[in-house]
Amino acid sequence: MDTSLPPQPRKDDLQAWAAVTGPACCCPAMPVVRVVLPPTQARPHPTDLLLCGHHYRVSRQRLAALNATVQKLPGVSGDAVALFEDVPTFPAPVR
Repeated sequence: MDTSLPPQPRKDDLQAWAAVTGPACCCPAMPVVRVVLPPTQARPHPTDLLLCGHHYRVSRQRLAALNATVQKLPGVSGDAVALFEDVPTFPAPVR
């Protein structure tokens, strides 16, 4: 069984990130946003996460506190985007 991971897309290539097949980083659901956590003293490099709508929605305040960048993945269905409409806007909005 091959357990190797496919190569990571370039950091700025959202189309390639949208083409990533498989579940989000947080659960078996499909990802709807790409989150980039900025470097910290303990982690001196940015970290990419692919989050499902539910885990993005419940994490928005913490992501904003961490100054994370959040980008909606291209091709996300309207149903998934609706998850964000009833959530108050915090400093880490979907771009």
